[in-house]
This record gives sequence, C-alpha cells and structure tokens, in this order.
Amino acid sequence: MDDQTKEILATLRDELSDKSSLFFAQVDSSVERLVYLHIYDVLRNDPARNVVWLCLNYPRDKVLGKFKDFGFDIIGLQDRLFFIDVEVPGKPPQQGTFYCSSVADYTKMASHISNLFERDARTLLVMDNMNVLATDTMQVVETFMQFVEKKVRENEGAIASMLLKDILSQENEMLVKSFFDVILDVTSIGEVHTQIGLKDFDFRYMVEDGSIRLEYARRKVKRDRLKILIVDDEPDIPELLKLSLISEPYDFLVAYNGQEAIDITLKEHPDLILLDIMMPDMDGYEVVEQLKNSKTANDIPVIMISAKTAIEDKVKGMELGIDDYISKPFDKREVKARIKMVMRRLGWALEE
Repeated sequence: MDDQTKEILATLRDELSDKSSLFFAQVDSSVERLVYLHIYDVLRNDPARNVVWLCLNYPRDKVLGKFKDFGFDIIGLQDRLFFIDVEVPGKPPQQGTFYCSSVADYTKMASHISNLFERDARTLLVMDNMNVLATDTMQVVETFMQFVEKKVRENEGAIASMLLKDILSQENEMLVKSFFDVILDVTSIGEVHTQIGLKDFDFRYMVEDGSIRLEYARRKVKRDRLKILIVDDEPDIPELLKLSLISEPYDFLVAYNGQEAIDITLKEHPDLILLDIMMPDMDGYEVVEQLKNSKTANDIPVIMISAKTAIEDKVKGMELGIDDYISKPFDKREVKARIKMVMRRLGWALEE
C-alpha cells in the first residue's frame, strides 16, 4: 500500500471516527471494495476499536469471503469483528455472531446493537447496504435508525454504510441520506467527494491488478504554460495539432479513445481539452457527459474538433457544456485563436 493511500485512509479513519458516514455511489462503481478497504484499515490501525457488521446484504461467511477476494487479510483481526446475521435453520452458530430472524427483525437487531455498544465503547457499526433496509416501510426504518444513532452516540461509536444511487425513489433516497452526518459521493469514474466539517475532501480510487489505490484529486493550478489534452482516435491528428501549436507555450497530453481521455483527465487535470467526436466505444459527447459529472474535472474547458459540421452536432455539444467547436479540416490560425479566446474567458492572459 503506497503512502498516499495510507494518508487518505488515515484521514477517513480519524475524521469519521465519531460520525455516521454514507458511501453514496452509482451501481457500477467500486464502492463495495472502497467500503471494505475503509473497514480493513480501521481494524488494522485502530486496535482499540471493535467493528460490528450488520449483515443486510451478505451473510457472515460471504462478508469474510469478500475481504479475502479484495485482498484484505483480516486473519488476526477477527477477534474484534462481530456480526449480526440472519439465523439459518440447521446451521450451527458461529463464534462472535449474534442472530436475528430476518433483516426486518428490528427488535432483535436493535437489542444486539445496544448490548454490543454498551459492552464496548467506540465501536464502529457497519450497515453494509442501506438499499436493503430501505425496501421496508420508511417510517419503520426511520424509527430503527433513530434508535441506532442514539445508541451509537451514547457510546462514542460511529456508523459506516453505503447506498446505491437511483434505486430508491428520490424522496426515500433523500430520507436515507438524512440519517448520516457525512455523505461520501462516489462516482463511477473513480472519484470521491465529501465535506467533513467545513472542509472539502476529494480523492480518487483506482483498481489495478485486483488491488485498490487512492490518490488526492488534483486541483487546477495556474502556470506559465498550458497543459492541453488532445483526444482523437486518428494518430495523425494529435501530431498535426502539436505541430500547428509548436510556437505556443503549451505542453501536450494525448489520448486515442474516450476512456483513455477520462483517465488522463482525472489523473493529470489538463487546462484544456481538444476533443474529437467520432471515436469507437465512447464518442466525444459521452466523454463530455462523464467529465461534466465529475467533481474535480467539470470545470475543464473543452473545444470539440470534428468533421461533423451539422448545426445539430454543434448544438448538442453546446448543450452538454463544451466551450467551443472547430470543424475539420481545421486551419491552425483558427485553432490558435479559439484556444486563446476560450482561455481568456477563464482569466488566462497568454503572451502573444
């Protein structure tokens, strides 16, 4: 685990140690792996704290299997990990596991939580999927959550949970979010945005070779030279653009498809993107849509450079939030002028 990942995990561990936190994510994100990483970090680096896992989504054995699948070795840590699970007839009871009849057995679940928190202060309660709980009558869920929050606070504990977006009704989604002190907004393109106290805290997560890595989201910094990302699936076009702009104070990054463009943008945070529309797999419009939904990249200006010259294509780009449109074949004088015009609107004063 690299130093930046450790540092971000330590910030989450410290800042969320006395709060109820909700990882709020798209269905296709890696939020589950992120939550397990956070819990693993607490078990590993806060030896005075126990974890109680309320099995809403998976039974005890599946949860333990998930830790293993994600590469988080909790052997030697399990004596501080307790479970509240649904009893299976005929299956022998497991050590450190407390049973209820179903995920709607609120009386039993509340009793176990109360006893465990009164026995061990500063415990972390994991409610592994609020979508499961929220399938019940919301008035009942709200009453249960109020009891749980009261017990947790009385015993200086914390709560961690997750909620998948756009599954519940908007009203119920808002209600579930209101149960928590801190919302960690997780995007499907690997970003996490939250506000702890009055501070914004943004970071990125990447899953590489089966392991997860965290890094701080880079903010745009003004500099003497502009960093420009050129995106085109035809290799000749980036080279032609770089040649046309060789006399300007620009440094270049190149992506040859939409996904690569998103990855480079989130990692390098360029000052401007020159973006083709017609690319395989993910076209320029989809790239813009994803970047505009990003917490850290939605302010990066985009100039589309495309052979699609119909007014409908230009309007579609403008509606998505692009800053300008250049038609192919382009004139290098026009490219230079439009880059400077867009950047001047954003407060840059480039030397002529």
